[in-house]
Amino acid sequence: MADLINAFAELSQFELDPAAIRKLPLAFCQRNRVVILGTLASDPATPVTVGMLDTTAQLLVQRISALLHRPIEPVRLNVYEINKAIQIGFSTRKECAYSVNVAQVRGQTAPPQGAPAHLDRILAEAVARRASDIHIESYLDDVDLRFRLDGILHQVFTHLNPDNVTEVVNRIKILAEMDITERRRPQDGRFSVTFIEQGARRTIDFRASVLPSVRGEDVVLRVLDSDIGLVGVDMLGMGPEQQEVFTQILTNPEGLVLVTGPTGSGKTTTLYAALAHINDGQRKIITAEDPIEYYIPKINQKQLSQQMGLDDLLRAMLRQDPDVLLVGEIRDRPTGQTAIMASATGHVVLGTLHTSDAVGAVMRLRGLGLDDRDVAGTLLAVIGQRLVRALCPLCSQPAHPTEEEEHLFGPLLDGVQVFQAVGCERCYGTGYQGRIGLFELLYVDQELQELISQGVGRSVVLKQALRKGFKTMVDDGLEKVRAGITTLDELRRVVPLRAITTIRHERAPS
Repeated sequence: MADLINAFAELSQFELDPAAIRKLPLAFCQRNRVVILGTLASDPATPVTVGMLDTTAQLLVQRISALLHRPIEPVRLNVYEINKAIQIGFSTRKECAYSVNVAQVRGQTAPPQGAPAHLDRILAEAVARRASDIHIESYLDDVDLRFRLDGILHQVFTHLNPDNVTEVVNRIKILAEMDITERRRPQDGRFSVTFIEQGARRTIDFRASVLPSVRGEDVVLRVLDSDIGLVGVDMLGMGPEQQEVFTQILTNPEGLVLVTGPTGSGKTTTLYAALAHINDGQRKIITAEDPIEYYIPKINQKQLSQQMGLDDLLRAMLRQDPDVLLVGEIRDRPTGQTAIMASATGHVVLGTLHTSDAVGAVMRLRGLGLDDRDVAGTLLAVIGQRLVRALCPLCSQPAHPTEEEEHLFGPLLDGVQVFQAVGCERCYGTGYQGRIGLFELLYVDQELQELISQGVGRSVVLKQALRKGFKTMVDDGLEKVRAGITTLDELRRVVPLRAITTIRHERAPS
């Protein structure tokens, strides 16, 4: 009998009902590798078939039964089939504007004809190269096409020219539901595309921004690929200790957790990973976003509008009985006061700040006019982060620091083996492939609370944090350099000079 219970079933034996699958929270399904199979009968006494890796895990079966208030009939599936069923059940994308056959686009030898063909080729190439943004820029006698790859803009060959670029821009406007007759004001929109390659279908969203220029209109398309944008906490690039502290912080019943860094430093990705981690179906999570970049199943995401500003929306959200709030960017005193008030009254509040590092968040909140005692009482943790390009694993080579790098980093480079980017066909000659985060996590313990409430300066907060083992972005970056993940060039490119010199001074032998 045990052999029959543990035998693998086939996913094809079951009919998948997305509505039934969503009766269990996405995070719960992913964490425990379970998925509901078939439909839910109207009679609550009828068992629910649930696919699992281990059908003998009685505690898990009991937990699922308690969540659904129904008896459970477990069947054994492999990891691939469970993940496939979860993906089918929680797919929330809307119908796409149109489809692109990748094989046909790549098979073109002659220049594409017409706006749809031009646009298809641009979008397909951008997705293939994992670009985050597409820039179409019009000049006097030329049109530039540039892709942002791993945070850096790269010029791309294009058949666009001043004679045909207007057709392509109009095509984008139609897809994004903009007014094609309006050429004097900026417009924003969104559309989706299904890419078909070797029979497989992949849907990707594009956020479009059109801005009038002297020579026509410039377009920037943000590529919103959920396969890249929605990741787990364990995929962010945090070290084991940072990740453990971060996940513990997220289980706190109340408090303010901030993510800091400049535009393009991955703050939204970190916040979405945090939301997915705590989304177990037992807490109500509401977000205030401008704009919503990725849609997360079973999370109440709200879009800011002219009729509902951030402060008004936050106050309305507090009347919705939330457990967790994501407030987007805290940029003024009213938003900060609402966030602090919410975190002080039994809510977990997640938000972002534009500061150079984690310690700077304390000074930034003070600069918004918030009371030091309120900040000290509610601020739970601050994550500072940057994104660096990761070395291509096929062509990176060991190297020696330059004289300039040795002068800048000083004793921080002691015992550090550095690597250099070379370039190959796989990484399109850049020497890099993908990006990874550099993190620093400032946990506000009781001693830091007392210092912040006293209104002390930045240097005092930093020294106290370092005494308690605070690892800065510079430290994290050097660890990733030593591991051959990135380069000193990347570290210098994204980390402020002041941060490097400050830590070099703190780490210098006395």
